[in-house]
Amino acid sequence: MGWKRYSLFPLSILLILLLLWWAGIGEIREVLKNANANYFLLAVLVCIASLITWALRWDVLLKSLGIRSPFKNVLAGLLIGVFVNNVTPGARGGGEPVRMYYISKKTGEPYGHVFATVMMDRVSDVIPVVIMLLLATIHVYYLGSLTLSAVIFLIDFVFAVLLLSLLGIFLSERRTKNLLYWFYRRFKKLMPKKALKYESKFFHAVEVSVPQFQENFRRLLRHRRAFLMALIYSGISWSLIVLRSYFIFLSLNHRIPLMSVLVVQVVGTVLGMMSVVPGGAGITEAINSAVYIFLGIDKELAVTATVLDRLVSYWVPTVIGAVLTAHFGISIEGTAQSASIKNDNDINDDVEGEVHREGSP
Repeated sequence: MGWKRYSLFPLSILLILLLLWWAGIGEIREVLKNANANYFLLAVLVCIASLITWALRWDVLLKSLGIRSPFKNVLAGLLIGVFVNNVTPGARGGGEPVRMYYISKKTGEPYGHVFATVMMDRVSDVIPVVIMLLLATIHVYYLGSLTLSAVIFLIDFVFAVLLLSLLGIFLSERRTKNLLYWFYRRFKKLMPKKALKYESKFFHAVEVSVPQFQENFRRLLRHRRAFLMALIYSGISWSLIVLRSYFIFLSLNHRIPLMSVLVVQVVGTVLGMMSVVPGGAGITEAINSAVYIFLGIDKELAVTATVLDRLVSYWVPTVIGAVLTAHFGISIEGTAQSASIKNDNDINDDVEGEVHREGSP
């Protein structure tokens, strides 16, 4: 990834510094002076548990299609995807093709099989968010805030439309191909040399793998046990995310209603996804702090808790993912040729002759 990919990070740092200055450096220092390190450590452990739970969710979906991969590879692929998403502006879709690429190369499975699990993973993640948004809307409404209720209701509607749109895309071969090519363009911007090296194989694989994806995605929808387990893991993961923020407040010697934390998490997550700054860094901190203040938390406490929470949930996984991505780029370079042989054999078994790249970007 070139320097342009990181060029907005100084803006993120500047936004965070301005937020700290606005809250008052002296006031923040006072808040931190009596902080409880044990609760902070507990928040870190809960964050790690939420990532492991997420990886377990994806692992269930992979195994339901017969894709066997060591859990350490599943977790590594997930963290690599988290890193790429955290440095990608907007909807943060860049991590999904990287996840697909990583597991496909590690297992030798066709892209269509792995892509189906990645997309079902995203779908199973959206459903609990919609439920949380509904709960957040009810909670804020009973607090008497019509403005915030209207904002959350709008976000809830957008997420519901998003879920239905995703299902509509994944059940249509043409739309799925277009989405894959869109992912490829994102991947090409992130890793241009690697993308160009395997461009023809990718186009070839898409034309063969999309029908496989359609079949596998429908299989996952019909696989009640896998789908139910994915939803359970997703619910656990989001519950841990809420607990993580709750423990951050406890580390600052302040108790806050869990529903207030839930409101902030869902609003910050959705609006952060729409940010032009990679991973919503700086923007999400400002949004979360503003919502906490709107819910009655003092600004110095709201800002301190938000920055600490993002330190745990965003910056630490990003650094770990960056290290793994660097290792991934080196190790795959030496093994991609051998790992791709099986994919090519699968393609040759399924298709005779050249496959034309209809609808390619």
